[in-house]
Amino acid sequence: MHLSIGQWLTLRRSRLVPVLISCGKNSGALTPQIVSGTLSQLINCIANEPDASFLASLYRAFSDSMRLLGGPSAIAAELHDGVVEATKRQLQSLADKRKARAARPAAQIEEEREDLTLIEEMEEFALEDMHKLLVSFDPNHPLLVAISSVRDLGLHLGQGDADDEEWSEG
Repeated sequence: MHLSIGQWLTLRRSRLVPVLISCGKNSGALTPQIVSGTLSQLINCIANEPDASFLASLYRAFSDSMRLLGGPSAIAAELHDGVVEATKRQLQSLADKRKARAARPAAQIEEEREDLTLIEEMEEFALEDMHKLLVSFDPNHPLLVAISSVRDLGLHLGQGDADDEEWSEG
């Protein structure tokens, strides 16, 4: 996978956010304004990231930062609402991408099987990290159903082979 400079910087920064939050907290230099500004920027990145592999790392960074701050109750309501809105946007985007892939001719899907399998794996990582974040807010969060629905839209290319082998052995 070839990374652009912007993608590389986004990945590096997202991994640094929880470390910086921890350092600020341990040194006593962390203020509500720093937390708000940092998490707001992270939410902005989450809302606009088109690459699922980077999206997963952004969700992890947000979740790790939130845990370091004391959990969901430690973040301001506008940050909670912001990440939920960003998640809605990403779920819609992932659903649209999966629908578009499913609408391709079967021959094209088979021809691009490896690439599509990798893309879906990256999306699954992002969906799993979204799921973990939403469960931390509320184990019955309404968007958990949307995550399941987006998962169902996948082509599931990597899963059919194992199922076929089990049937042929039986």
